[in-house]
Amino acid sequence: TIYEELKGKGIIPDPRPVRTPENKLDKTRYCAYHKSPGHNTNECLGLLSALLRLIGQPQLQKFRNFDNRRKGRPLDLSDDEDEDNRPVNQKRARANDKEVFMFSTHVGTSTDNHRKPKMHDPADSSHCIPRINSNNKQLDTSRRKIKAYAREAQNAEKRVMTVDLRDTINKQNCPITFSIEDANLFAHPHSDALIITAPIGGIPVHRILVDTGAYSSILMLRTFKKLGLDPADIRPCNDQIQGFNGSISCPVGEILLPIRFGGFGPKSKIIMETFKVLDVQNEYNAVIGRTALYKLRAVVSIFHYALKFPTIEGEGTHYGDQREARSLMLLSTSPNFYMIEERDANNFVEPSDSILDAERTDQSIPDTDMPQADTDLPLVDTDVPMTSVLPETSTKILDQEQPFHERDIEMYEDMDPRMQFKDGSHHVRAEPVEDIEIIYVDGSAQRKSLRLVANLQEPIRSNLIQFLQSNADVFAWKHEDMKGIDPQKACHRLNLDKTVKPVIQKRRKFGPDHQKALEEEVNKLIDNKFVKEAKYPTWISNPVLVKKATGLWRLCIDFSDLNQACPKDSYPIPHIDYMVDATSGHQLMSFMDAYSGYNQIPMHPDDAEHTSFYSARGLYCYVMMTFGLKNAGATYQRLVNKMFARLIGHTMEVYVDDMLVKSEQASDHITHLSEVFDILREYSMVLNPKKCTFGVGSGKFLGYMVSQRGIEANPAKIQAILDLAPPTSLKGVQALTGRLAALNRFISKSADHCKPFFDAIKKKKPFEWTTECQNAFDNIKEVLLRLPTLQKPLPDEPLYLYLGVSDVAVSAVLIRQDGLQQFPVYYVSKALHDAELRYPHMEKLAYALIIAARKLRPYFLEHSIVVFTTYPLRQVLQRPDTSGRMIKWEIELGQFDIQYRPRTAIKAQ
Repeated sequence: TIYEELKGKGIIPDPRPVRTPENKLDKTRYCAYHKSPGHNTNECLGLLSALLRLIGQPQLQKFRNFDNRRKGRPLDLSDDEDEDNRPVNQKRARANDKEVFMFSTHVGTSTDNHRKPKMHDPADSSHCIPRINSNNKQLDTSRRKIKAYAREAQNAEKRVMTVDLRDTINKQNCPITFSIEDANLFAHPHSDALIITAPIGGIPVHRILVDTGAYSSILMLRTFKKLGLDPADIRPCNDQIQGFNGSISCPVGEILLPIRFGGFGPKSKIIMETFKVLDVQNEYNAVIGRTALYKLRAVVSIFHYALKFPTIEGEGTHYGDQREARSLMLLSTSPNFYMIEERDANNFVEPSDSILDAERTDQSIPDTDMPQADTDLPLVDTDVPMTSVLPETSTKILDQEQPFHERDIEMYEDMDPRMQFKDGSHHVRAEPVEDIEIIYVDGSAQRKSLRLVANLQEPIRSNLIQFLQSNADVFAWKHEDMKGIDPQKACHRLNLDKTVKPVIQKRRKFGPDHQKALEEEVNKLIDNKFVKEAKYPTWISNPVLVKKATGLWRLCIDFSDLNQACPKDSYPIPHIDYMVDATSGHQLMSFMDAYSGYNQIPMHPDDAEHTSFYSARGLYCYVMMTFGLKNAGATYQRLVNKMFARLIGHTMEVYVDDMLVKSEQASDHITHLSEVFDILREYSMVLNPKKCTFGVGSGKFLGYMVSQRGIEANPAKIQAILDLAPPTSLKGVQALTGRLAALNRFISKSADHCKPFFDAIKKKKPFEWTTECQNAFDNIKEVLLRLPTLQKPLPDEPLYLYLGVSDVAVSAVLIRQDGLQQFPVYYVSKALHDAELRYPHMEKLAYALIIAARKLRPYFLEHSIVVFTTYPLRQVLQRPDTSGRMIKWEIELGQFDIQYRPRTAIKAQ
């Protein structure tokens, strides 16, 4: 028995003494746990409570019985009774074909040695179905604390809020109201569950259930894996998730993650929530419980199908996704919903899942029926790896009233499964921040449209419209308009390792709905001549179907085995800082994107059959390069660099599939566009009109705001930090420093500002958010409110460098001078470690200079640098008796044109 085996090991705590008078105890019963008469050991509620607290301990793992359907015996606490004499108050509860044994606390009277069951009264509320819950850490599962917690509600009006809670509420105190306009956005009547899409950990996640009946927030294990999070970040926990039918599930652990509500505008809010990671099959990817709703101070309305919450800027709103809720209702009733063949959870997405929607592009036509979060701005600077199976999902909803070409584009663009991120990292869609107007290039019924920035001055606007209308042939409104690039100019080779044995993946099974969708997607590929029939291929991969929010399916191929046999193409990707500098300071720009750019490049004939995949109609292989192949991005970058070689760096910048045409004078912009269009015609590459915007004065490019004024920090990245609450864990501090790192270029002496955060991360003792950390946190928010606009230097002009040294960090700022005014170009800062902290002051100055020279090497090579300092830095570096590292630094600095000048009186102060 459990007790007999564990009682001598010091695991089970000592019981509380029995308070029942001895003369009232049943002498015919004896409890070995309490060592007193009155009840049997297997009926002891105190022992049961003690064991439930220890259920997560390794010593009890072998007693946890979750599949006793065939065995027929519950967990036994003692061996003094057999199955026939087992008390009736041991209840069995089955959930999900698993058996969990619950012990009832109801006690009835008895005339013999065993108690008779008490009949349940339907009117007795104590026997109603329990709520979905998990262990409340405020209660600590103690009966005494549960009673005290219940009494708090009775005396709530007499309790006083803590100062911190009252201050937080006062800062975000605004009325929460729902109107009929909110309700009119959705179909009525309805009883839909409140399903939302929200960024968790910086990545938008679909199918999030807002459940006011759940105490804890839950993250499904499959969602955790697809978010790319580190399993080492999961903290162990002993909590249990109890269902409404009494079933108990034990989480894998818990993890602290940020989740953003209300879109990306000023009235959005980010909270840090502890998610229980649960390994169960469920149609939801996450569940938002009461803990998160309380932190958010949210008011949930099912009638209005939204939740609202207060922010510093006013009332924030997060609408539900009614289409997603109803598609889930249909999907969950499908008999194939949970029939997933898991070959490698890290390499492909389950066919019935659509978790990540990494693209929210404002170029699509807005949904007039369903409100969508304004996703012009990214959440955080997150580096999410791109795999062959994570799709690009459009937020655009099919509308029968749309012109034919727009519905056609939407249907066939779904064959383009790119992931796009708006955080400044790879695959960020360049986009304007100005108002957009739609122009039509012809008067036909198809009404082919292009995007132009509104309020352009004349005659630039009319000339640009006329130019675009006369060059409509470089755009593709449907796949039939794609011509394909000549294989002699570019084609994709796999360069397979001949020593690797070819892999034919075991064919996966699909249900009828999936099979039908697969045939439709393959038919599209055949119609557009992207694939051909394959005969006797040596490599065969499985197709993967992912359902989008629109209800349509997206076809991806699991090329994981094929990619492992391909060597990495290390073709260099352009440096982001250089491209941002080269883009700023121009009057007019145009953002362009190729129409299914990867699909315009043909596969090499020798490698085409290696991309073969299964379908109901047979085996097919790609004749055009597709997404998911290991070196597809490098092949595309090599092509565009070859195409626009004479324009890149002058009137054009290209970063993978993002093309930007720039003009210092607006009057020259049409000429520059004409040169680009001529090259596009030469290579037969066509553009996507939905993802091109012309005549842009300022916009977001590679995570920065670029305009004629200069380079500015992305407001969304600033707002994300301003919305952060003080971190409560080591992971929270790491997230804070990661966000600040994306803005280091704009922050003076950033290492000094962040030193308390670094100390909190490095300390091995338990995490502690000190007063020093809080002061630094408040100070950095003040700094972020007044970040400067950076300027790019003019060719051959001298640049000026100021050095800063403190006890814990070295810093520098590179500036350019225009008349009597000075403008920052780049801020550099580095925290000192170990021996660096013991450098003499003069060596720290030299170290600050060497750090700036390494970080800003392109500027040091192209410009003469004037270092302003009140110290004899040049003499110290050139002194023959200098230390070894100073001599190395002097040699390293010798390649640059550096002059040293004393600071002026004002600058010295």
